[in-house]
Amino acid sequence: MRSPFLARVRTPLRAQVRTPFRTRRIRLLFGSLCLVLLPVVATSGPAGLGPQAAYAAGGEGSEVTVSGAGEFADLKVTVGQTRNLVGQVVKISWTGGKPTVSDTAYSANYLQIMQCWGDEATGPAADQCQFGASSALGAAGNQAGAYTNTRQLNYGANLQDAEHEPLPPPTPSGISFAPFRTVGGDPVSPGNWNEFYDVNSTNEVPYARTNARGAGEVWFETQTAVEAPGLGCGSAIPGTRSPATGRGCWLVIVPRGEKEVDGSPYTAQSSGQLQSSPLSPANWKQRIVVPLGFEPLGSYCPIGAEERGIIGSEMAAEAVTRWQPALCQTGGKAIYGYAQVPDETARVKLLSGTPGLVFLGRPAPADPVRKPVYAPVALSGITIGFFIESQAGFQAPDEVRARNGTRLGSLRLTPRLVAKLLTESYQDGNSRFAESTAKNPVNLGRDPEFMRHNPTYAGLDFGGKLGDALVPQPLADTTRQLWEWVSRDPAAREFLDGTPDNTGAHGDAAYAGMAVNPNYRGLALPLDTFPKSDPYCQPFPEEHPESPLCIQDKHPYATDMHAAARAASRGDTLARTSWDATATPPTYKKDPPQLAGSRAVLAVTDTATADRYGLVRAELLNAGGAFVAPEPGALIAAANARKAGADGVSSPDPAAADPAAYPLTVLTYAATVPADLTEAEGKDYGAMLAYAAAQGQTPGVSAGSLPHGYAPLPEALRAQTRAAAQRVSTEAGKKPTPAPEPSAPTAPAPGAVGGTPSGTGGAAASGGSGPAGTGTSASGASTAGGGSAAGGAAAPGPAAASPSTPAGAAGATGTTGTTGAPAAQATGTTPDWVVGAIRNVLLICLVVGALAAFAGPVLPRYLPGALLWLRSLRGAAGGAPVASGGPADLPADWATHKKTGPRDWSPPDQD
Repeated sequence: MRSPFLARVRTPLRAQVRTPFRTRRIRLLFGSLCLVLLPVVATSGPAGLGPQAAYAAGGEGSEVTVSGAGEFADLKVTVGQTRNLVGQVVKISWTGGKPTVSDTAYSANYLQIMQCWGDEATGPAADQCQFGASSALGAAGNQAGAYTNTRQLNYGANLQDAEHEPLPPPTPSGISFAPFRTVGGDPVSPGNWNEFYDVNSTNEVPYARTNARGAGEVWFETQTAVEAPGLGCGSAIPGTRSPATGRGCWLVIVPRGEKEVDGSPYTAQSSGQLQSSPLSPANWKQRIVVPLGFEPLGSYCPIGAEERGIIGSEMAAEAVTRWQPALCQTGGKAIYGYAQVPDETARVKLLSGTPGLVFLGRPAPADPVRKPVYAPVALSGITIGFFIESQAGFQAPDEVRARNGTRLGSLRLTPRLVAKLLTESYQDGNSRFAESTAKNPVNLGRDPEFMRHNPTYAGLDFGGKLGDALVPQPLADTTRQLWEWVSRDPAAREFLDGTPDNTGAHGDAAYAGMAVNPNYRGLALPLDTFPKSDPYCQPFPEEHPESPLCIQDKHPYATDMHAAARAASRGDTLARTSWDATATPPTYKKDPPQLAGSRAVLAVTDTATADRYGLVRAELLNAGGAFVAPEPGALIAAANARKAGADGVSSPDPAAADPAAYPLTVLTYAATVPADLTEAEGKDYGAMLAYAAAQGQTPGVSAGSLPHGYAPLPEALRAQTRAAAQRVSTEAGKKPTPAPEPSAPTAPAPGAVGGTPSGTGGAAASGGSGPAGTGTSASGASTAGGGSAAGGAAAPGPAAASPSTPAGAAGATGTTGTTGAPAAQATGTTPDWVVGAIRNVLLICLVVGALAAFAGPVLPRYLPGALLWLRSLRGAAGGAPVASGGPADLPADWATHKKTGPRDWSPPDQD
């Protein structure tokens, strides 16, 4: 007699035998549909990573010097790079100008610089230039003429352009704006800014100061069609195929003298300043133009070439993207797409069974099965990049005032100063209303410790600035390395533990008594992120009491180091502090960049990206007691001082005493598991590694060279990469011969209790004689079984994870359980290898679904008999009788006494 529970468990299976004919027809129809869809799924979606635009961050061989004409004939302007351009910063310098009138304003004698598109050999027209959006900030903070940074062409009855060209149709308010014409002929709203650029995106330089010697310099951001779609620089030219270069553009410099568009002196104006726009015809006639050549955007690799996905650290991004165009034109002509992901994601990918090629700074945890090969490919560093312009205080002497607006070229930081910047301990790095930092200096410029190491900053005032640094949000090994450098310094560690900087073993009585923000006191280091722990929010009880201003709005993260560097180069803190009551819902909107001449921004970034965006790199105090900048020699010195490690992966030594070594040097490795590659993949990845060790280490500006900011690898490291390339090419697809497994004992040892060897995920029972197994806990941490006290010794546990590996990631090497590794956090877009994996899962699901649909009507009828037949064979092979289909070592009436449950997979009774 069956129990009611047993009957309930078996009812669904029994019902399948009596499935109506119509239901079976529906299953067959569904199965057919799945098979029809198989080719669609198999061929749709991205097959791999596509090509990316190449970066060319150098400029040797393309520097150009041009001269003015007429009253500006003595002016000579030099543009540091004019070819192989991407979204980057180039230096523009000049001599032979007249000094700008006033050291705090722009009354006369200055330059105005903009980027334009145009297909004519003589240069662009005024309506093809990106200019005017900076007027949203006013005219240099009301320190220049009212219309000098606008597109407005009418200035009232008292100021008429001497060229007498017809004005564009006025707006309803009566203002005639120079129109903006896009490269694509798109409709554009009239005004100083429009749908294609605004104050937060424009690269115009409305005011460039000339010093008392008649010279000056600015750093200008060249923008591609990605940053400035209205200009289209670098985009493919219609009618061409696989362009060697992208669409060219123009740099336009409009010198402003001492005369207005009607010939009158600037002193005749009511404000005592020039008033007109550089786009006015009389001013436009004086323009100086320089053609700009851009790297192509889009497809520059052979159509149909094999695509090889690469993912990994941001530290390698500049190098890999520079190598891509050359790699896909040589050898196997494979396309190597690069997806930037956190280092931990790269480590998980490396041991996933489909490693591709990953780039990382620290090795993956030891794995008993998969043996990665590591190859050093890039030597660079973490840096505090800065863009700081001299800003004299109210009581500064004349010689300091004369430097107003000029860029400062030095900055020295100790680990304790960096700790102050990264812990919201300055008032301007937190809020001047926060009690937690109310007794601390407002910023670096008011900190006596900073001034001791940076005497050239005396007399300057950076009100509201230099209280913190832009930091990237993603988890990263480089962040951990920076914190390790801070934590190993006794003075910084003392400060973080709560000792003010004027007391303690490493304090100085001359310092300000600055203490760490209490929300960071005792901070446990190292970390792989930059916390923002102060909970203070500035209230606005009358204007918007429900929306206070908090740290993530006032001091937000950058999306990555690239974004941090680009923002700093534009004088942009990324802050959102302006309340917009008209938004839906009302919110804080992004602040515009700081005004030209009064910019001061710091950013944590990598040396290659800092160079790309023209940031000056701070000198950091190393363990040898010297301040060192991340120049190639200092990076190589630090690489030679690294500590050897397993698998050929060295680690940085923050305690290295070489005074020439840069303390935050980073050596990036490429890694793969050859046995998990196909032969074709191994050949292509090996070719890339061989390239990285050869041509890829030649500094230069063209595609395929090593970008500035990296140091060429020393020969010993190149030899290691060449050897790794050979292994990847020759060992791809060759699975290692597994070691023979020890045979299990046929009977327990005398006196043993439960003495069966533990398998994967288990532990040997007390007194057991077998080796202990390894497994994965629910949290993803590996666990090891223990051996017996009398019958055998416990086997070693699983290899320890890397210090940078979270507890969950250690479980990634286990055979069961769920890993605790963080999900991929690719910047920008989801890596295509993830999309490809999802596509493969869908393909498998459709295949299984089709088989299940066809087999469903017949499986319940024949499966029970097949299982009984298999049991009979099993019993015959064992030489022992099998009663009622039960195993040989159980009683004959096992089916009567067994209990049903989740693991009871026995067939249903047959009537």
